[in-house]
Amino acid sequence: QHQKDDGSWSLNGASKQSSWTTPIAVLALLPFQDQKEYALRAAKWILTQEGRKPGWLASLLVRLSLVRKTVELDPYLSGWSWTPGAFSWVEPTSYSLMALKKLKQSLDGTNCEERIRQGEMLIYDRMCENGGWNYGNSKVLGEALWPYPDVTAVALMALQDRAASDANQKSLRALESMIREAPSGTALSWGILCLALYNRDVEEWKKNLVKSFEKTKFLGETKALALALLAFGSGASLFRI
Repeated sequence: QHQKDDGSWSLNGASKQSSWTTPIAVLALLPFQDQKEYALRAAKWILTQEGRKPGWLASLLVRLSLVRKTVELDPYLSGWSWTPGAFSWVEPTSYSLMALKKLKQSLDGTNCEERIRQGEMLIYDRMCENGGWNYGNSKVLGEALWPYPDVTAVALMALQDRAASDANQKSLRALESMIREAPSGTALSWGILCLALYNRDVEEWKKNLVKSFEKTKFLGETKALALALLAFGSGASLFRI
């Protein structure tokens, strides 16, 4: 009922602007065959969206090295943003990739394959030095940024069909290290969902998730509780490509 005429969804009922929640809604609808038409409408909207690129003047200055590069990334790769017309970020790009990869066989005659290729290139371009992903960049002003477990898990889930690559394996090791050191409900739940998709044993992590919940009750946060339920059940199947 909340889907907009163009196929997208807003963040909530009070907002009119389309948002990053659209590919999440697609993933929620796909298990139900009678809802596929709504998911396909949304996927076609996703294909029309891309993160903002630098204008011609900024591009020229960077190419001529007349300005100091604040961040080290390829600004010409097209991913997805949190809201239309903004800069590309790792998380919304990952959600969109998962949705499109699950539907690409039903999107013949579109630019789906090219957008998937660009999205994958963007995620790999943003990978941190020792594996894993920060929210948007790997370096700022020459300083290496650290990865976050939730973003790393989501990125790896989007790249699960590239599981054998060195980058994926390096980032998997980084993810396991991060959720061992920072066992929050959100980090552990995303980590479990990701590792399950890579056919890793997640029983140890599920026990740690129980301990985390007993200690903090996840501060009553709905998102963390929902992710934990997916992690304990068969939720990984919703994200399997």
